[in-house]
Amino acid sequence: MMERLEKLEELQIVNCDSLEEIFEPEALTNNQSHGVATTESIVEETMAKFVFPSATYLRLENLPNLKCFYSRTHATEWPSLKKMKVLDCQNVQIFASECPAFGETQGASTEINISNQPPLFRVNEVTFPILEELKLKPDDTWHGQVLSTECFSKLKVLELICIPEKATDLACCFIQSLPNLEKLLVKDSSFCQIFQFEGLSDDDQRHAALTRLSELRLSKLPELTHLWTEEFQPGAAFSNLKLLEVLHCVKLKTLVPSLVSFNNLTTLKVSGCHGLTNLVTCSIATSLMQLKRMSITDCNMIEEIIACDADEIQGAIVFSQLRYLKLSCLPSLASFCLGNQSFDFPTLQKLIVHECPKLEIFCQGDLTTPKLQQVLLPEYEYEYYDAEEYEDEYDAEEYEENSMWEGDLKTYPVLLMHSSGNDL
Repeated sequence: MMERLEKLEELQIVNCDSLEEIFEPEALTNNQSHGVATTESIVEETMAKFVFPSATYLRLENLPNLKCFYSRTHATEWPSLKKMKVLDCQNVQIFASECPAFGETQGASTEINISNQPPLFRVNEVTFPILEELKLKPDDTWHGQVLSTECFSKLKVLELICIPEKATDLACCFIQSLPNLEKLLVKDSSFCQIFQFEGLSDDDQRHAALTRLSELRLSKLPELTHLWTEEFQPGAAFSNLKLLEVLHCVKLKTLVPSLVSFNNLTTLKVSGCHGLTNLVTCSIATSLMQLKRMSITDCNMIEEIIACDADEIQGAIVFSQLRYLKLSCLPSLASFCLGNQSFDFPTLQKLIVHECPKLEIFCQGDLTTPKLQQVLLPEYEYEYYDAEEYEDEYDAEEYEENSMWEGDLKTYPVLLMHSSGNDL
């Protein structure tokens, strides 16, 4: 069987309640040297080696008794693996720890003995050389370990689900060790903050971290108070961020510190963040030159979207690319900006304002919306509306008839709150 694994392209092990390790020591012999599993001497406890030259996808899911890949000293190589999922493996205490390259002595290992149980994987720079996607959902017993940058140097997509509190610091370090990370999703976890720039050793390392990140999705993080602390600035990190989505983070006090810039952000969605009193500062708003869609919903304490101090910004703040804006279920929202700040929305075409009972005027300062054509009533709300997608599913003429509005946007929300159906 071992010889046949050379051509294995996918390995999926799911719903095996009694499985404790993928390979048992008794299954190996000294003669298995066909490029898949080799060992010099199991008795002498030197290093066994497993190679899966053709495997591109590995999935381990709902294996409640799984502890490790192989319980004895070993190394694995997955030279073609691009995607891996490890989900609901409650007995795995360590996802990965570093091991010496094959042929080195056991004493050269950098493993930290934080548990008596072996790790699921022992890794070095040749274990997952081209792995691009990793999804982890561990149990509350899960521990972590700081791994060197080389171990997952090609990783582009990372999903972390149900990370326990004791592992969050190490998970933060792992996130920031990934030089090519493009998409990050963190969900149902106990993080107080996501990024710890103070943990990076020097300014160059700090500025290099997360420079390629284009999507950041955070959901159901009940202990999250901030993404990173105000006193530590991320430098070039997030300079390529295009999508920011923050959902159901009830303790979040500040979306991002005031000195960060989002020059390439195109989509911003915030919902269920009841600790926020505003979304961003004026200085951040001026960097949103590429923002096309903004949706702010179900945030009980938000009083204004843009917070500006007196005379902080000279002239109007221009959202030059914003086409879609939704403000919904914001019971404390009094204005888009409480300061006497002017705004220019040269490309805004569609607006939703729904269940914002304290919103009487859109903003205090001057407002320019030359292309605003459609205001969506509740029965015509569709997240991230796109004209072409809409016409595929609904009658475009009926939509236009029920959503057209002409008038001054500064007084429009009052009209909307007291209007329904075709009364508009």
